[in-house]
Amino acid sequence: MSEDEYMQIWGEIQSSNRQNLMIFSIIAAAFLLIMFFLSFLSQNIAANRWVYLLTMFISLALFGVAKFCSEKHPGLLLAGIYAFISILFLFGIVLGTVTRPDEQTVTFIALLLTVPLLFTDRPVRMIGCIYVYIIAFVIAALYIKEDYVLAADIIDAGVFGTISAIISTYMMSVKCQRILYGQRVVIMSEIDMLTGVRNRNSYEQNLSIYPSLCKKNLSCIFADLNGLHELNNTKGHEAGDKMLQFVAEKLVEQFGKNNTYRIGGDEFVSFVIDGCADEIQKKINMVVRSAKEQEYYVSIGYDTGFCSDMDMGSLINTAEMRMYAAKKQFYQQKGMDRRIRVCPGQEQNMVSGRLNQCEI
Repeated sequence: MSEDEYMQIWGEIQSSNRQNLMIFSIIAAAFLLIMFFLSFLSQNIAANRWVYLLTMFISLALFGVAKFCSEKHPGLLLAGIYAFISILFLFGIVLGTVTRPDEQTVTFIALLLTVPLLFTDRPVRMIGCIYVYIIAFVIAALYIKEDYVLAADIIDAGVFGTISAIISTYMMSVKCQRILYGQRVVIMSEIDMLTGVRNRNSYEQNLSIYPSLCKKNLSCIFADLNGLHELNNTKGHEAGDKMLQFVAEKLVEQFGKNNTYRIGGDEFVSFVIDGCADEIQKKINMVVRSAKEQEYYVSIGYDTGFCSDMDMGSLINTAEMRMYAAKKQFYQQKGMDRRIRVCPGQEQNMVSGRLNQCEI
């Protein structure tokens, strides 16, 4: 994949690596603690006692690094991952050479095949790490191992190390592609492809979340484009698309991408959490003014509800009614009949935001 694609999934890779480091470091520490106690019962592993204890303490330290390492310190997390890989490889080298010089190495070979699969990183770094410790094992074996097992151990380390490099590279590639495709599926299901803002599906999923995000109040801004249908008919759909994209861009500039939604053909909704009425009105005016400079026209209505008695349905409905009032006023000023009408006797309620239904 390209560098841009890799950077898109970097955050999710980091999160997965952090979780894996926490899980496997604590598992390793628990296993080593058990082996430490067993070393008092079995003479066969008594010589490994200090290795178990030292590796256990380092694993616990790396668990702490993973647990308290935030996303703002990716370098520290990466260092923790390779420290964990290194301590396991060194653990295997010591058990395969220092404590068992007369036996064929098993632990280091097993770790070569499994440890690189625990984390996801650029393959070149992981391959480099694998071969660094293969070389370290070969050097230690040349100085420590008995001659009758030396050749077999060196061959095994080279062969299985190469297999590990190939398998880990393939698995990393598969995992990265899976994450990338997963993100694209999410984007397609939650993002409007034309304007780049969130779509109606995302809007409906997030409605129940907003009351819990505010501390004081929540404002709903309901926007509708005037003249989109006529623009499509006179200048083509490409011109209409540009209008939608422009207005969406201005809404995002004022209200943020995460809180702006396209919920219909020419309808947008934005939310402001704990906003000030004057500031919201200024932002709305900025959107309207920017659109007018491009000879686009937007009708916008908004309402604010307090967190103590939040009713999302009423909040959105009031903002929508006020948008219709602005839209009706726009077409009346233009001398056009858009057949926008309200229930008899409700015109004043419509302006004040107390109208609950309208008929178009």
